[in-house]
Amino acid sequence: MSTDADIGSRIRKRRNELDLAVRELARRTGLSASFISQLERGKSNVSLDSLRNIAEQLEVSIQFFFSEPEPVISFLQDGMPCENDADPREEYSPVVRAGCRPRMYFPDSGVSYEMLMRDLNREMEAIYGKLSPGTGNVARRLRKPTEEFIFVLSGALLIGLKDKEYVLKPGDSIYFEGEDLEKLSCASEIDDAIWISVITPPVF
Repeated sequence: MSTDADIGSRIRKRRNELDLAVRELARRTGLSASFISQLERGKSNVSLDSLRNIAEQLEVSIQFFFSEPEPVISFLQDGMPCENDADPREEYSPVVRAGCRPRMYFPDSGVSYEMLMRDLNREMEAIYGKLSPGTGNVARRLRKPTEEFIFVLSGALLIGLKDKEYVLKPGDSIYFEGEDLEKLSCASEIDDAIWISVITPPVF
């Protein structure tokens, strides 16, 4: 799973590739130069909205900051091996094995995401999300209109749209326009809220 240090080092690497000074990146994103400097050194946490803003200015998708899948073998929690079907001689494999997914965690909001697809060059994207009790309030600034479907696997997930808030429990689903989403938080007192989200077109 990507850590703050991993994200920071990728920001610095990409910024240097573009020959972009810290102050210039700060000006373009509206963030402070000191914050970006601390972020690049792994000393600060970053919100999803801020990271998306940085990604746009660095001309990359937010997937650029996710951890890389294990190259061949990784292990699931029960110790069983997980074979990645990606053949180095092939350009693309449609299979993403459990435990071999690119991941990212945002400490400020308590939300973690795992990509359920190998790339975002498709008509939609699928994400596995998790929020701990008492965390959330994730409002996303989207760069283009989207449609989103969420299916709750466990716990309770509060979804706030422009007109109303909804609490979804295991087996519940919801479909909405991406620009209507204003709040996403765990509504469980004990259990994590876990869900699958499908978004079209990809914006993550």
